[in-house]
Amino acid sequence: MTNNLRYSSRTRLAILGTCLLAVTAVTLGACSKDSTTEDTTTTTSTTSTTADPAVSTTVDAAAAAAAKEERVLVNKEVQAQLVVVGCYKGKDDGVIGKQTDEAIILFQTASGLTVDGELGPKTDAALTAAANSKKVVCTATTVTTKAPSTTVPRTNPPCTAAAISGAIAPNTVNGYICGNNFAAGSQSNGDFDSAFLLAAGDDNSGQWVVIPTDAATCADKDIPAAVLAESPCKVS
Repeated sequence: MTNNLRYSSRTRLAILGTCLLAVTAVTLGACSKDSTTEDTTTTTSTTSTTADPAVSTTVDAAAAAAAKEERVLVNKEVQAQLVVVGCYKGKDDGVIGKQTDEAIILFQTASGLTVDGELGPKTDAALTAAANSKKVVCTATTVTTKAPSTTVPRTNPPCTAAAISGAIAPNTVNGYICGNNFAAGSQSNGDFDSAFLLAAGDDNSGQWVVIPTDAATCADKDIPAAVLAESPCKVS
């Protein structure tokens, strides 16, 4: 499977912002003068401050919200391009689901690209070029609802929202990134978001399975750094 290190279908990816809290020391000086000896003495007091845990939590939440917003914007851009080339009729909602996956397959089929449902470098470049030139590539004769699985043998799990959703159900996918038979990203249970980490199943079934994020897994050098960055190993 071609590495796809961009969020959602663009990964198909993923950009997190970092925040630095500075702890400062404020020095206040107070001077006193002896009226008898006329000698001047100076007394210096130092007040140090410590980081407020509440502030750190607020900053982390803001960074996560900004990253999620960035993913939605990237997903919307992909959907907008698919609309321009005539392959997508759904909502421009920034959610990469089954309908968007099928639109990518339609574009790949109409453009003579490898049909895998993934927005890899070649598909991404072709889609951007077609959208910029406003070229309609999907017509009534090229429309299909699924990839011709008989002509595309696959042993590795596809890096698609539909495939990943099957592994994390009943949770829903917010965004994801794949690489070297691993996938990670953000999921929602309806109340809050959390990170997940998946791997190709050992049974060669072509399906994703959730793997534990213990110390050994998080130190696995086979997992790409970009995938680890979106997994529970890095996202708290």
